[in-house]
Amino acid sequence: MRRWLLPVGVGAAALTAALLVAPEVVYDRFIWKYFVGPVVADAVGRPVSHRGVEAVEGYTLLSEMVYGAILLAMFYLLYRVFRHFSIRPDLRFFVGASPFLLLGATLRVLEDSGLFSRPLAYLFISPLIYAQIGFYFAVGIAAGLLVQRKKNPGEQRRLLVLLLAGVAASYTLAHLMADRYLAISLHPLWMVAFATVALGAFYLWKNKDMVATLFSLGTMLVLPSLYFIAVWMAGERWGTAGEVHLAVIPLVLVLTLAGVLGVYALGRWRRLPWLTAGVNLSLVFGHLIDGWTSYLAVVDPLGMGISYGEKHPLPLFLMEAGNGIAYPLAKMAVALIIIYGTDVYLRQDLAERPILTGLIKFFVLILGLSPGLRDMLRILMGT
Repeated sequence: MRRWLLPVGVGAAALTAALLVAPEVVYDRFIWKYFVGPVVADAVGRPVSHRGVEAVEGYTLLSEMVYGAILLAMFYLLYRVFRHFSIRPDLRFFVGASPFLLLGATLRVLEDSGLFSRPLAYLFISPLIYAQIGFYFAVGIAAGLLVQRKKNPGEQRRLLVLLLAGVAASYTLAHLMADRYLAISLHPLWMVAFATVALGAFYLWKNKDMVATLFSLGTMLVLPSLYFIAVWMAGERWGTAGEVHLAVIPLVLVLTLAGVLGVYALGRWRRLPWLTAGVNLSLVFGHLIDGWTSYLAVVDPLGMGISYGEKHPLPLFLMEAGNGIAYPLAKMAVALIIIYGTDVYLRQDLAERPILTGLIKFFVLILGLSPGLRDMLRILMGT
């Protein structure tokens, strides 16, 4: 990994030098216009300008290419870590990591609801929210490895309680420091209750290993967000909201499960094990959640009064084709193509690299399920 330090250092030095020599070009017309400005525009809800350079909310092909390159770099780093510690990203790992996927979606929709005011709100807008969740996820894996090393159940329990207490204390301190930037407060005693639930979640797992700890810490982190959403749904609104659509969750789940069951039935009928594996079906599930939710949000085929836009260029094109139905179909097709590629076309090449195969599928799941959950919650809350 050390051989990567030199090019990274040279690149950082070159960028710093360019910023000093030509800030109006490097910062104003590149960094501001494509990366910083869109975050600010998202927070204020309108186009913004910096020294005559306008930035609007959303993504461009250039910004998506840069974020894609960063994602590939993070993928490689995570692969090295997983290989070093022999972490296998299988279906059990996917379940253990699921609270972090839900955490990203809930925090993002809470920002949409107006829970956070500026400058705190910037931390909960993409891509900063993804960096934040990535940090929590990395800490969760590190903590899980520490707990896993403790072979004595009593030592495991004491360490986990200490970790949960640390999370509760850190969250409470951060909450108190940022209280003026929050529309509603969370009583510290709730963190004690959340820590108790998270500890119980750990003991739901038969094997008390890294995955169980990851799930427990993720549960601890996501419960405050779910609390705020529950308060909102109970009628205490802190921002401007449209109509609440309770039907969106069962509707999306029915459409999604129909697609997943269809894929599973096809796999059983044609005796294609790559269509019936749990990990692969989770990918189809995640991307259909995103596809159907986006379809309902942007196209609004049932006339529920939903009117959301689409930031990404390619999904926007698909939304405009075939009355939007092309998008969920394309999402399912992409998931199936990737599954076919890893399990059939490249089966021999990846046979001795199960960690690489699992991580590819995990990242594919993230790219589908996370935005799908966020959009579903937005429609649910009417934000």
